[in-house]
Amino acid sequence: MKFLKAGLFMALMSIAPMSSADPAAEKEAAILLSTMGIEQAMTETMSQMLNIQLEQNPEIVPYRQVMLDFLNKHMSYESLKPELIRIYADTFTAAELREINAFYATKTGRKTIEKMPVLTEQGAQLGAARVQANIEELEAMIQAEAERIERLQKKDQP
Repeated sequence: MKFLKAGLFMALMSIAPMSSADPAAEKEAAILLSTMGIEQAMTETMSQMLNIQLEQNPEIVPYRQVMLDFLNKHMSYESLKPELIRIYADTFTAAELREINAFYATKTGRKTIEKMPVLTEQGAQLGAARVQANIEELEAMIQAEAERIERLQKKDQP
């Protein structure tokens, strides 16, 4: 779940101004965001990411509230909602969004929303386990590349 939310958070950080979308598509996009629980996911993600930063950098703990205030101002769902709606409305037509909303209104759709974070986290855990199981190979590849780069740099020196 954390990985999906972190991914969502990172995607949201890269939002740029978009073109005007169809008002009907925007309406459907707003419904979709609500159905998907994006507001709660963003709030949880911000909190988790801030906590990770504080754990990794204890010297910034006294500034926790300042950082939280900043994130709430610039990265909250409410502050990003218009752009998020535009992203979906620019990507999907109103008819497509209605179909997506209709699917998410079904029992299977609701289960998809509920289970997707778990499935994403399990997939991420699988990937992390695979990397860990083969970490020696990765380290050897990195070492070989570092040696190659060093040889090239020595060759370029007078």
